[in-house]
Amino acid sequence: MSTTVHSIDEAVAAAADLDLALVPGSAVRHAQRVIADTVAAAGATTPEIAALVALDERNGLVTPVGKAGAGHSATVLPAPGRRTYPEHAAFLNATAGTALELDEGMRPTGHPAVQVVPAALAVAEHLHAPGADLLRSVIAGYEVSSRLFRAVRLRPGVHPHGHLGALGAAVAVALLDGTDPVAAARIAATGPVLATWQPCYEGATARNAFTGHAAASGVRATAMAQAGYRGSAGALEDAFGRVAGEIVDGPELSGPLDYGGLGITRNYFKVHSACALTHCAIEAALAIGTVPVDAIREVRVDTVSINLKIARQPAPNDLSGRFSLPYAVATALLVGGSGVDAFRYRPAVAELARKVTVRADAGFDARWPEAAPARVTVRTDDGALTAVVDNPRGHHTRPLSAEEHRDKFVALLGDSPTSRAWWDRLTELTAVTDCAELFA
Repeated sequence: MSTTVHSIDEAVAAAADLDLALVPGSAVRHAQRVIADTVAAAGATTPEIAALVALDERNGLVTPVGKAGAGHSATVLPAPGRRTYPEHAAFLNATAGTALELDEGMRPTGHPAVQVVPAALAVAEHLHAPGADLLRSVIAGYEVSSRLFRAVRLRPGVHPHGHLGALGAAVAVALLDGTDPVAAARIAATGPVLATWQPCYEGATARNAFTGHAAASGVRATAMAQAGYRGSAGALEDAFGRVAGEIVDGPELSGPLDYGGLGITRNYFKVHSACALTHCAIEAALAIGTVPVDAIREVRVDTVSINLKIARQPAPNDLSGRFSLPYAVATALLVGGSGVDAFRYRPAVAELARKVTVRADAGFDARWPEAAPARVTVRTDDGALTAVVDNPRGHHTRPLSAEEHRDKFVALLGDSPTSRAWWDRLTELTAVTDCAELFA
């Protein structure tokens, strides 16, 4: 066995030994918000996920609460009056969670929670696990995925959904159901989803299922391990150390657990409904304010090199616009917002986006990934307006307040007694005795 393969096993084993009693209170509160944030993103219904849930209900995969079929013990978050098998709930909820590009993430790249949380949550409901067990499993699963995302540099064109997140999901589920987490992680590593950026550029909404497949893989991995299947020790290193990426920081995988620097505490939460690579530029544009479109002669964005992958004009649909840096900046300047409604595709915004140019700044590159600076300059006949943002709101260096985070939660789920009860339970998980009652 190679050193790198062994270190992957060590990362899983280290995370699996996590003692919740040793996790600082601030990290516990933060992790609970990660879970709540992911539930909100998954619960925000879109036409596609609503139609998919309805189709699954007609086919018997999903059933109403009062008529739940055998084994239908997990909540379908975009349709909370419905239940399904844990594996299918993980798929549906993780798929729903990326539709509006409001799922949390981390640098240098990756979105662990939207793959780890739906898997762990569905199994915790099924097992009637206490909230503390769910919390521990998510922190540990996130730790595995975040280490992998820091250790692996993906090749150009490879998107960070659907693969490394699945290992974290498998570890989280294994900790809940008693499976050997190393065995489960190896099984999840044996069949990764190879996600690419091209569907994002086209606006192909089927890409939302990248995370769905990863979360479902995490649930299925423990069942396969219990059934006697064996995962590959070297598959992950082969796939993401040679084919789809390279391992650039092996020690990141083999280091001991650091309770003062857990991966889940070094994330970002999204407040802008677009690819995270657009967020600093969006905030810089919002700082400039709305400018009469007829007065704008040129818009220039200087930013880090990694953002050049979305320095492209959009296809005429909502999702593609969310993955276009010129379109995102044009949205902020013309619409004056960056929420879900702001990113409904608008031809007028697309026209302004054609005036936006993007280039890399070497000085900014030197500060990545601790910062992701963007400078937006708007040139008009009367002069130039400029603003610079180093990190967006929601990044762990610019944290959201509890009130701001709760506002995002209820904005996505609707401000109702139900959503407020969900928020209270999810942000006080250590007081929950039975996760099957979380969404009662």
